[in-house]
Amino acid sequence: MLAQQFDLTKDYFAVLGVPFEACDKTIKAAYRKMARRFHPDVCVQEDAKTRFQEVAEAYEVLSRHKQAYTRARGQHQSRTSQSQHDTFYRAHSWQAGKTPLRGRDRVMTYPLTLRYAIRLLHQGYFYLPGIKIKMKFNRDAFEGKTFRIPGKGYPGLYGGASGDYLVKFKISQESLSWRLEGADLYGEIKVPASLLVPGKKIQFESPVGRLSLVVPQNYQQGKLVRLQNKGLPCDERGLSGHLYAKLVAA
Repeated sequence: MLAQQFDLTKDYFAVLGVPFEACDKTIKAAYRKMARRFHPDVCVQEDAKTRFQEVAEAYEVLSRHKQAYTRARGQHQSRTSQSQHDTFYRAHSWQAGKTPLRGRDRVMTYPLTLRYAIRLLHQGYFYLPGIKIKMKFNRDAFEGKTFRIPGKGYPGLYGGASGDYLVKFKISQESLSWRLEGADLYGEIKVPASLLVPGKKIQFESPVGRLSLVVPQNYQQGKLVRLQNKGLPCDERGLSGHLYAKLVAA
C-alpha cells in the first residue's frame, strides 16, 4: 500500500538537494528554499511549474513516508545494481573462452632521507599508502633491492591472476657530512675550538638523532672517534653498525 505513495525510481532527497536520509529539519528547510525559488508566481523559468511540483512531491513523500521510502529505495537500488551486474556479465561472457592473462606488475620507487630510512629500520615496516598495507623494511632497502608484494599489482584479464606490487627505495644521504658504508655511518662534526679539548662533552645531530660524545684524552684532530652501535640498528640481516665521526674545529 505504501509503495503506491511514492516512485522508487525517483531520488526525492536529490530533488531537494539534501543528503540521503537527511533529518526532518534539513528536509523542511530545503523544501522552503526550493519552493520559493521555483514558485510559478516568482520564477520566470519555463519549467518552473514542473520543478515546483517535483519539489512539493518530494517534500510530501519525505515528510510523511521517509522511513518506508528510504528502506524501499535501498532495496530497489540493490536489485538494480544486481541486474546491471548480470547484464554486464552476459554481455562479456564471450570472453570466457579467452586465455587468462596475468596482470602487469606495478613498480613504485619511494625517495627517503637517510634519517627517515634509519627510523623505518628501527620500526621494522613501511606503510604503503597505495595498497594500504604494511611491508617489512630491512637492510635490503639500503642496498637498492626490490621488495615484492604478490597479487597487489594490476588485475589480470579473462580470469588471469593479478600482477605483483614491486617496491624500491631511493635513499639520499642526510647531507654531505654523512655517508653510509655497509652498516656503519661516517661523518664530520664541526666543533667550536674551545670545546675541542680532551674530556669535553659534545652534542651533535646525526642521521640516527641527537648524540653526544666525550672528546678522548688522546684525541688528535682529524682522527675518527667511534660511537659503538650508533650506525644502522640490528635486524635479521646483521648486527648494529657503528658511527665514526671526525671532529673539526669550526
